[in-house]
Amino acid sequence: MEAIRFRGASPSKAMLLRQILFCLVLSLAARGFTQFEARQQHPVELTPNGRRLLALNSTTHTLSVFDVGSPPRATPLLIAEIPVSTAPVTVRARTDDEAWVIHELSDSISVISLSQGIIIDTLRVPDEPADLVFAGGKAFVSCSRNARVVAFDATTRVPIGELPVDGLLPRALAVSADGSQLYVASLLSGNRTTILAPSLAPAPPAPTDPELPAAPQTGLIVSADDSRVSWTVLDHDIAVVDTSTLTLQRWISGVGTHLFSLAVHPDGSLWCANTEALNLTRFEPELNGEFARHRLSRIDLTNDIVTSYDLNPGLVRRTSPDPTSIALALAQPTDLVFNSDGSRCWLAAFNSDRVAEFETATGSILRRIDVRPAGLGAEGMRGPRGLALGEGRLYVLNKISDTLVTVDTLSGDLLSETGIGTYDPMPPDLRRGRGVLYDARLSGNGTISCATCHLDADRDGLAWDLGDPGGSMVEVIGGDLSAHDFTLVNRQLHPMKGPLLTQTLRGLSLNDAKSTDPTDGSTRPAAAITTKFHWRGDKPSIQSFNPTFPHLMGGVLQSDETMDDLASYLMSILLHPNPHRNLDRSLRSDLPAGDATKGLTVFNDHLLSHCIVCHDYNAGTDQNLDFAPSVGRLQPIKNPPLRLVHQRAGQFDPTAGAQSLAGFGLGPDGSGSVLPIVHPYSLDQLDKPPMTAAKRANLANLKAFILSYDTGTAPVVGYDLTLNSQRRSSADLLTQLALLETQAGYEWNGLVAWGRVGGIKQSFRWDPDSSTYVSPGHPLDRAALLDLLQPGDALTFSGIPLEELHRRSDDRNGNGVVDSDEKAPVPFLLRDAGNLSLKWTGIDWFPESSGSLDGPWLPAPGEATQQNLESILPIDRTGSRRHFYRLRRTW
Repeated sequence: MEAIRFRGASPSKAMLLRQILFCLVLSLAARGFTQFEARQQHPVELTPNGRRLLALNSTTHTLSVFDVGSPPRATPLLIAEIPVSTAPVTVRARTDDEAWVIHELSDSISVISLSQGIIIDTLRVPDEPADLVFAGGKAFVSCSRNARVVAFDATTRVPIGELPVDGLLPRALAVSADGSQLYVASLLSGNRTTILAPSLAPAPPAPTDPELPAAPQTGLIVSADDSRVSWTVLDHDIAVVDTSTLTLQRWISGVGTHLFSLAVHPDGSLWCANTEALNLTRFEPELNGEFARHRLSRIDLTNDIVTSYDLNPGLVRRTSPDPTSIALALAQPTDLVFNSDGSRCWLAAFNSDRVAEFETATGSILRRIDVRPAGLGAEGMRGPRGLALGEGRLYVLNKISDTLVTVDTLSGDLLSETGIGTYDPMPPDLRRGRGVLYDARLSGNGTISCATCHLDADRDGLAWDLGDPGGSMVEVIGGDLSAHDFTLVNRQLHPMKGPLLTQTLRGLSLNDAKSTDPTDGSTRPAAAITTKFHWRGDKPSIQSFNPTFPHLMGGVLQSDETMDDLASYLMSILLHPNPHRNLDRSLRSDLPAGDATKGLTVFNDHLLSHCIVCHDYNAGTDQNLDFAPSVGRLQPIKNPPLRLVHQRAGQFDPTAGAQSLAGFGLGPDGSGSVLPIVHPYSLDQLDKPPMTAAKRANLANLKAFILSYDTGTAPVVGYDLTLNSQRRSSADLLTQLALLETQAGYEWNGLVAWGRVGGIKQSFRWDPDSSTYVSPGHPLDRAALLDLLQPGDALTFSGIPLEELHRRSDDRNGNGVVDSDEKAPVPFLLRDAGNLSLKWTGIDWFPESSGSLDGPWLPAPGEATQQNLESILPIDRTGSRRHFYRLRRTW
């Protein structure tokens, strides 16, 4: 075999010196890997002509573009990695060249030119947007935290209206075939279960272990139809909206507890992938091995009758691993797509690492296809999250592994698996731990995982009674710190703990408390304020949750190394910023609830509220288990954190005749409802009668502050805007940019910019010391940089976590070599018995070919083989036309 080498340049001394200096700067900025665990909603999409596949890489905040080929390739060819804003969750192609990307954290939409490979516009939307569909020349966006749908003119991109949606986390969207109706599904729609407070609930049963003392009085989870329930819990599953007037037509109920995805069948019916929670079942031993059902539901829109199909018919609860059941199980369906005539439907079973073909007429599973390589455990989990159906191909985006799988729809063969991106910044231990959280194959019958309740490492909006009548008493150290009594005692925790709300697994790294009393500076006992997990503080670490696998999931204990990996992964997840804060992180005085700036004073005032004593920064809890009667509890409960109260407030009202979206409120067992007096602990002078106008104002302002409690993430993190030659003088955008610059450089965030400047794709990072934008070339101040914008150019600015500063500006792969200094590969032509092949080294390059040096240059036909970092592409020499080949970077 003969190799023909093309000449390549050697690095200069200046280049080497710059690399060394850059490594020093990089080492100072590197502080670990953090992320937001984006809730991907529609992460993969084919362009209308079917030639390009768009796939979101939420880990690297990029949109990957693949050439599908015609006839379709076995392995789609990655041809572009386009930077987008933080935590992308949905991509939709408006045309063959224009894609819209939704960013959950950035609260924005990036409008992208695929041919230019840049963001050409950024649209601001309310908190936590999730999905987007086009219909009738409009774009409709679900904004989950604000519970509304926002509409834009799809051509001009001008906002044209919005509709409040009275649902819990409205996310998944679909549109009727004629575009006249929009369907909006609420992720946490619930199952109309609710809580009877301890004062209304019957006495708990006697423990089955006669050695145990009597159980404490607790609440009881019941159906909202229970005769003891005097309030109404709404079942707002799917909203039907008129697209022409943006008005609500009706709600569809009875679909499921957690609604993940919607699709319209060719016959006009609406289908929903969902799960149904079994939280009415009481006690952990009865729930062990199964606490949710996974379903596909068909809604006949002529009468709204719902028909649900169990995706695991015949599988029964297992309290120990059953390989036969595990091999068949389909857990947490997150996406579905129909073939052209609707006779078949493909499902993505996210937590069981399978896709399945479903027959719509009979409701039966025709085949299951594993996307996880054989022999791998949770460390090899893929996590199929999104589907796109093309010509004889099913494309599966795997969220956990950030890979793309191609399936032959005729044979069912798995043709290939390729990375969505060309580099992976997530450390291997975090990647392994991520799989442990989501892997349903670790359960007895393969249908449940930690993430069945902790959806995307968050919560499910429900309460569960995981007590054990035959369990053991647990001791946790606590002091009566609310009364400034530093004497430590062992709090006795009964195993029949009653209902408790599912808590988020995000932001756990902030679970610290101060060792000094914030009111008088006295030293508090470290043992009392050590980080504890669970409402009762009965888990000292993430690793101590290991018994959950055999006791609740029907699995087996995991290794110490596995639990360490899980802990590392969970500690990397950050919370979203609190949307009630100003962009500069300051408190607001104009919230509907009251003045948060005055509320902070009330919160800190020992004589008014006493709040700061127990709800200390950063987590909003001192981690202590106070003496239960002194804080109005019937059993010891850890002083609750306040960081996410804003996400749950106002959803539950247990007063007679009231209507609520959720069946559970703010208290640990879901029974509390009214801020700031969620528990009956006296707020000193704040709530003692007689109530005066001043006291009512203080309560309102305190509520406003609690709703504004800092989450540990600055509001500028993820905030983005796009300037071009027409908008570079916009006073409003420049004011926003100035604020981003002012905020960058603090320990919590940085500022980057990327796009096309002077006709060249470039990226920059803000240097707060010199007040300039730095690239491998000369630093530029803002005015000089914007002056370089030419017609057709666009530059997107975004606040980001400080840990990502270099990765998202000048060193994308984190190897210490600035991107502009990365060496180009040296291509070879290989001759072997008259056959020619193109060989090169480097995973972020792909081959293009053309019949002329003047182009057009297109992705080269054929399938390249890869081994390690080397790629070899056979060259087709049939025909008389000559072809030229070149390599092009994906980024």
